[in-house]
Amino acid sequence: MSHPLITLMDFRFDISPASALLLIISIVATVISFLIYLRQIMSMHRRRRACRAIGSDELAARVSVPASIIVYSTDRCDDLERLLPQLLSQEYAPGFEVIIVNEGDANDVRHLVEGLQMTHPNLYLTHTPDGARNLSRKKLAITLGIKAARNPVVVLTTDGASINSTRWLARMMQHFAADNHIEVVLGHAAPDAYEDEAWGCRTRSLDFCAETLRWVSDALNGRPWRGTEHNIAYTRDIFFRNKGFSSHLNLRRGDDDIFISKIATPANTAVELSDESVVEVPGALSAAGARELRSRRRFTARYARRPRLLDAIAAWAYLAALVAPCVAVALEPHNAIVLICAGIAIVAWVLSAMIWCNAVTALGGRRLMFTIPLLLATRPLRNLW
Repeated sequence: MSHPLITLMDFRFDISPASALLLIISIVATVISFLIYLRQIMSMHRRRRACRAIGSDELAARVSVPASIIVYSTDRCDDLERLLPQLLSQEYAPGFEVIIVNEGDANDVRHLVEGLQMTHPNLYLTHTPDGARNLSRKKLAITLGIKAARNPVVVLTTDGASINSTRWLARMMQHFAADNHIEVVLGHAAPDAYEDEAWGCRTRSLDFCAETLRWVSDALNGRPWRGTEHNIAYTRDIFFRNKGFSSHLNLRRGDDDIFISKIATPANTAVELSDESVVEVPGALSAAGARELRSRRRFTARYARRPRLLDAIAAWAYLAALVAPCVAVALEPHNAIVLICAGIAIVAWVLSAMIWCNAVTALGGRRLMFTIPLLLATRPLRNLW
């Protein structure tokens, strides 16, 4: 049997050109992905801190514009029965109205709203006509709600949302009063990360948070192009000024990305990320819900004005930073330089996991920690698939 010291002497320090190239690729890819992701994560954290720093007194002084909350309902009476008390109990001094736009004229929805109207005269109900077949029923519903709205700003949500704070409306509306140039406010909607325990739940949570971080950071860095259908606010003026959804009314989806990419600019858009402004969406991370969301995003992506280059570079660079040192170690497993560089790459992955863990948790995802590097590295392959 060989002595351990002899085994240590077997390590070489001369490196082949192929391994050297792989290590250079790994280092460059690690730096690129780290800088891009760090920029996205830090911009999100800075915005969260700024939004959370606004106290109750300052918030009350900021709001001055009455609002119209428009709820798109898909005939789910149980969800409306849960959501409406949450909306009607909002603490908002300037005043607000709640307009339910239901798909069709369902008796149970109408009876529910009529019962609440006895104590809440600011609650209204309308419905889409049954004959609308070749148009997006959701866009038609939102258009009807905006036309019926009496106030200058509309705040959009759906019957699938759950609003757990009585100051959600105030948090979303404060930006319209603070800056007269603000016409669009993008809020966050977070699913219950631990509601789904089925196979792939960690992957779905990471993908959702990574996609959310992408459009949030883009908006914070001057390139707004998406929102979430459960938590968006904009002025009626900008809606009618851009002729609403007329350019893509025939497309089934796109009210939260195609339309936002059309009307949102760096000067007229704000992002609200305080804890009280977050809307919860039960069931959004189920396998079926995630599949439907991916399908919808793939379809509307070709029409939305969205930046793609940086995200693609970061995703593939992260994968290259993982694969390149592994290949180098496979080529020269006894080369000390290769092993040292591979160790440095492992340390970089651990650091990225810690940074990403905080970001995912802040966006309402699961605490993934050391599974994050593998999930991030395989994300571009999942997107290709």
